[in-house]
Amino acid sequence: VNALHIFKTITSKLSMKRIGIKHYLEKLESIIDINHIEATKNLQKKAFTFQLVDHIPTVINYTIPVAEWPVFNFEEIFHDQEKMLLHELRQVYLGAKLQDDRLYGIRANYGTGIIASMFGCPTHTFKDSLPIGTAIPLENINKILTNGVPDKNSGLMCKVWDTVAYFREMLRPYPKLSQAIGSQCFDIQGPFDNASIIWGSEIYLAILDEPEKISRLMDIISDTIILMVQELRRIDGFPLDEHDGAWNFLGGVCVRNDSSVNLSGEHYETLVKPFDEKIISEWGGWIHFCGKAHQWWKRQLDIAGLKGINPYQGEFYDLYEMFETCEAARIPIVQWTTPVDERCRERIKTGFSRILQVDDFDMAQRVRDRLNKTGHGD
Repeated sequence: VNALHIFKTITSKLSMKRIGIKHYLEKLESIIDINHIEATKNLQKKAFTFQLVDHIPTVINYTIPVAEWPVFNFEEIFHDQEKMLLHELRQVYLGAKLQDDRLYGIRANYGTGIIASMFGCPTHTFKDSLPIGTAIPLENINKILTNGVPDKNSGLMCKVWDTVAYFREMLRPYPKLSQAIGSQCFDIQGPFDNASIIWGSEIYLAILDEPEKISRLMDIISDTIILMVQELRRIDGFPLDEHDGAWNFLGGVCVRNDSSVNLSGEHYETLVKPFDEKIISEWGGWIHFCGKAHQWWKRQLDIAGLKGINPYQGEFYDLYEMFETCEAARIPIVQWTTPVDERCRERIKTGFSRILQVDDFDMAQRVRDRLNKTGHGD
């Protein structure tokens, strides 16, 4: 298996070097269907406002040969903008070839520690997973609280700004690509997720001992995120209220709350929620969380500007009950990743979107056809 992976990677690199990035941009330009994109926008707008739709918006991912589109590991894309652009456009190519229900967006994909790097957190890269940030010495926390929001070019942000500008410049000569492919917001994580990177695991003890200090840190992080999103949109020229990814017409920023699953409902409500709301209320947005968040996910539903929730590990939840609660609050469930049983398929006709993973293009076509016929892909 490893030898096959190495062979495919080498083949992909040689193919790209021989053909060049222009070939892939032209290839993608030739299959973009603007009319389909407009229909997808309309579908998403309706579904995310609980209007009746003929099928649930669904992204269908599938495998394609590396000869069809090159593959790079995460260390390669971290150090090479051209490879990162092709990496990001791979998902766009899958959607354009299949014509599923994704919209198109690419981002400066430097991992989960981008904001944390602005506060001095080291960045670590890996071949098989996105870069991460790791904690700073605890004595440096007080310096952050004194200094406040860091310079907009600190940490990884210079790389982010350069890459965002590079992406737009590379797409500019292609009318359909520049029109159809949005500038997706880089991974801002969330106030508590960033705080847990900066502080490290000892933050969970500090919640009991120094909650005011954590609140002050999250306040600075929230201000930093807001200013960085504004700077991003100054550079790329896109609207502040658009996330510009697969679920672009949900709108707003994506705040992540993976670390918050370790908190009680009360701690989320009093410590984290005010800062989630501070960010989301600026432009609207949605909240992602992995793991079991039973203790607080319902507490999010009244956040001002909240446009959706993304419980990424659906296997931990009763979908029927979750949808009933979200429908009553008029908050859609976004990017559901686990199978949907017959009872839920009968109940869920809108206010919902999905990601499905299948083996290859032929199977993806069959799933798409079933989706269009029955309203769900499974």
